[in-house]
Amino acid sequence: MKRSTNTKLTVVGFLAPAGLLYGIFFVLPMAQAFYYSLFRWRGLSQNKEFIGLQNFRDLANDGIFWMAMKHNLTFMVASMLVIIPLALFFAYVLSRKVPGASGYRAVFLFPNVISIVAVAVLWSFAYNMRFGLINAFLKLVGLERYTAGWLGDPHTALPAVIATSIWYCLGFYIVLFLAGIQSIPTSFYEAASLDGATQWQSFRHVTIPLVWEILRLGVVYIIIQTMNVFGLVWVMTEGGPSNHTETMLTYLYRKAFAESQYGYGTALGVVVFLLVLTITMLITRIMKREVVEY
Repeated sequence: MKRSTNTKLTVVGFLAPAGLLYGIFFVLPMAQAFYYSLFRWRGLSQNKEFIGLQNFRDLANDGIFWMAMKHNLTFMVASMLVIIPLALFFAYVLSRKVPGASGYRAVFLFPNVISIVAVAVLWSFAYNMRFGLINAFLKLVGLERYTAGWLGDPHTALPAVIATSIWYCLGFYIVLFLAGIQSIPTSFYEAASLDGATQWQSFRHVTIPLVWEILRLGVVYIIIQTMNVFGLVWVMTEGGPSNHTETMLTYLYRKAFAESQYGYGTALGVVVFLLVLTITMLITRIMKREVVEY
């Protein structure tokens, strides 16, 4: 009994510093956000007017907020549909001992070592209507009719930003899935080969089940990243043109810091937090399956 008590105290002692830091830097700010969302406040003044849930009621009737949420959800779905299959494919190919695989990994991961601001600026130049590389390439191959002012056109601005985001993030997921695939014992593939399985069958029935937990982790990462996208959008378009690339965090920034509606912006932040938490829990539950041990 005494030994069990000492063990518990030891565990608590080791966890206490981490728990304290977590409480100070996450739980406390989150509690403050919930608190400030109940006020009409300009952010700097000491005068705060308690208005209860009025900020949330205003959000429910805010058309730009719903447009921003739609853009975030579009970001999320498009990223999942493109990144997950491509990352799995490239990771599987690179795991097959392709010549120069380490070089390919470096190429794929290279965008992630660049500042997101630098990426946004570079792609903004590439999308430029007059001297951008994309329009120049289209003219070179005889597709001049497809040139556009990519970031200035309401129909192409959001897809252009999403494409940039996918280019920036893809390498991380390739490396993540590659690590999972390389941890699978080769005996599993040898057994599948002896049973007459094709490459596709091995991938479907061996690789995917054994990296399922990493795949689920990747999906959660995408949810968190796309529902909290800010820097890339703000540098490339600032939410324009006419709010057609507005996301929830760019709208939060605009309301809280540009228009000094700090309480309203904080309420928006609370909604983003609850939305991300709900979607993450839902997806985690949907993708839950028995862990394969080997």
